Amino acid sequence: MSKRKIVVPVILVILLAGAVTAATLRQNEHVTDDSGVSQKEYSIIHVQSGVVRVGIESPAVIEPYRQRIFRAYTTAQLSFVAQQGAEVEEGKVLIRFDVSDAESKLARAELEREEAQLSLIRSEAALAKAQSAVENADALFAAGALTGEQLTGMHDARATAEYQLQVAEISLRRSALNVEAAQAELGATVVRAPFTGQVLSTEAESGSQVSSNSTILTFADTSRVRLVAEIDEYDIGGISYNQRAEARIDALGGTSGDVPVVVGRVETISPAAKIVSNISVFTVTGVFDNPEQLMRPGMTGDLSIVVAQDRGLVIPTATLSTVRDRNYVDVLNENDEIEPRRVEIGANDGVNVVVLEGLAEDDRIVSHAVASVDVLAGPVPATNDTNSSIIPISVPGSSGGSAPPAGAAGSAGGGGGGGGR
Repeated sequence: MSKRKIVVPVILVILLAGAVTAATLRQNEHVTDDSGVSQKEYSIIHVQSGVVRVGIESPAVIEPYRQRIFRAYTTAQLSFVAQQGAEVEEGKVLIRFDVSDAESKLARAELEREEAQLSLIRSEAALAKAQSAVENADALFAAGALTGEQLTGMHDARATAEYQLQVAEISLRRSALNVEAAQAELGATVVRAPFTGQVLSTEAESGSQVSSNSTILTFADTSRVRLVAEIDEYDIGGISYNQRAEARIDALGGTSGDVPVVVGRVETISPAAKIVSNISVFTVTGVFDNPEQLMRPGMTGDLSIVVAQDRGLVIPTATLSTVRDRNYVDVLNENDEIEPRRVEIGANDGVNVVVLEGLAEDDRIVSHAVASVDVLAGPVPATNDTNSSIIPISVPGSSGGSAPPAGAAGSAGGGGGGGGR
């Protein structure tokens, strides 16, 4: 007859269920026969409720949500340029050029328009006079008092007057366009902020001379930012527009190393892949609010996109077996006998998996794997991150420090284990 005895408790796993932290006890079971020969060794895991999240994570670079680069419209002198780092409200002045040349061009254009208006008046009067002369000539020719050659001359004079009137009308329209262009050029001497934002950089100073199309300053809206990342082709299928995204910027962790998590959404997904180091990748951007402007353009961080999240009974993935797309775990029944149990699973981060159906909280899960994880080096501190499902444990020989939260990255995966029958 077989006997069972508990060898030693080996692991303590902390799971989050809302704001509640529960402890789970895992025990090693060492089975021997009557002769004392070891038959098998396994661990008992008491399941607890929790949350598992699966995310796709990639290094990313921060960009402004909106950005404008302002260039010189013509060769001119600058009378004012907003300083680098300045916060400028929408409609306020960013750049001001010297207006003397633009004002002179506008004055000349207005004079040319007045001259064209006078020319049009003269042309209209000349055409009216030529028309009257033709009418009189027609009457005289009918009475035999005018020759045909004289009558033709009168008609030619009227045609010339009509042509001159058309030329005067065209000149007036041209001069009006010149006035509009001069007014626009004068208006361009003052550049106003198209939106509320910040001057990221300046390439010229007040009082300097700039050439046409040269860059003067870069202006951006940094109240929101984009994180731009490259996602592998095998992961892109799990990403969709407006999906939850998270940003982790190491530079914001400070000396404490507590990196804040900013929540946003997926904004764009490139429709076609590009080849990077012989790998097809897609560009994905996430948009995040940045009211305190702590995330600055050019910073690097990690963009994590949550592709799956489930709440339920959480067990190690290693205890799960899969046979013909069916999932099983080994359970210790009331008679302390091992029996397989079919289960329906949810989110799987490769370390832990949520069981949606098939288990109860009082079930004891059997792990047949020889423990590669030893006793925790010390107590696991509580965390305020309710989005994490399981706080990672220490491994043998480690210093006892905590690892990054599980479920922050990676793809769903299965694991070997007992059961599967």
